[in-house]
Amino acid sequence: MLPRAVSLSFITLLAAFAPLTARAAKQTTPALTPHQIVRKAVDLQIASNNRMPAMSFTYTKTTPHGVFVKDVIQTSGGEVSRLVSINGKPLSPDRNALEQQRLTALLSHPSDQARHRRHQIEDQGRVNRLMQQFPDALLFTPAGTEPGPYGPMLHFTFAPNPHYSPPDIESSILTAITGDVWIDQSTFHFIKLHAHLIHSVHVGWGIVATFQKGGTVSLVNQNIGHGNWPITHMKLDVDGSALIFKPIHIHIIEDESNYHFLPPSTTWQQAVAMLTHGQFTPVNGTTTATNTSQH
Repeated sequence: MLPRAVSLSFITLLAAFAPLTARAAKQTTPALTPHQIVRKAVDLQIASNNRMPAMSFTYTKTTPHGVFVKDVIQTSGGEVSRLVSINGKPLSPDRNALEQQRLTALLSHPSDQARHRRHQIEDQGRVNRLMQQFPDALLFTPAGTEPGPYGPMLHFTFAPNPHYSPPDIESSILTAITGDVWIDQSTFHFIKLHAHLIHSVHVGWGIVATFQKGGTVSLVNQNIGHGNWPITHMKLDVDGSALIFKPIHIHIIEDESNYHFLPPSTTWQQAVAMLTHGQFTPVNGTTTATNTSQH
């Protein structure tokens, strides 16, 4: 789905703060250091990222060019989506017909869906490897508690660790981010994050990409049920260049909502049929997910 790949490569690596550790009962345990807490959080988040529950949701992308809404169905065979509106208006008959033709063609070319799923797995693998660097790349400082959607939130600030040495060119982005993160006090799940680039970053000596100082990202995590806490809101404002000369201007807002869980056995072919026949909202045997908005 369009710049969701961009979001993965630059943004999801910032979302390494999710379920934290349980405390041992009936005994006193040494207080965990911020580094230890984040390390445990990263391990749990990676495990969560690798789960792909079958579900449907609404994806909304807001860009300088307009607002685009898609119905999306996620299955073990990958995501399938259908564009349903642009700038608040239903698709024209011609555009709707093109979406119908695209879905029909997908059934005739399963190799296209297999390739799409393979790319999803590869992208997630890169994100997971970047997330592994978080506890070493950043320093976290407690900043008190605040009211949150599920109760009090623990507030932490973070800044680059001056002793961190990136193991690869992708990890160099971690040397330039600072910001704030909030974690639910009772469940120890990540709730939201705000970060910005404190100096320009040259990936691959600027040959691969350059991200300019001042870029910002905001993320919101939500509990949608069954142990799933996806990023449901992301705002990204980044400028720079790629391959030396190609300008990068990423100014997007991505929202996910209207989650519904589907039977685990749902296939991508069934997802195509649901979208083709307008059965995006699940019916018998499905569970509606919790969706508490907080941007």
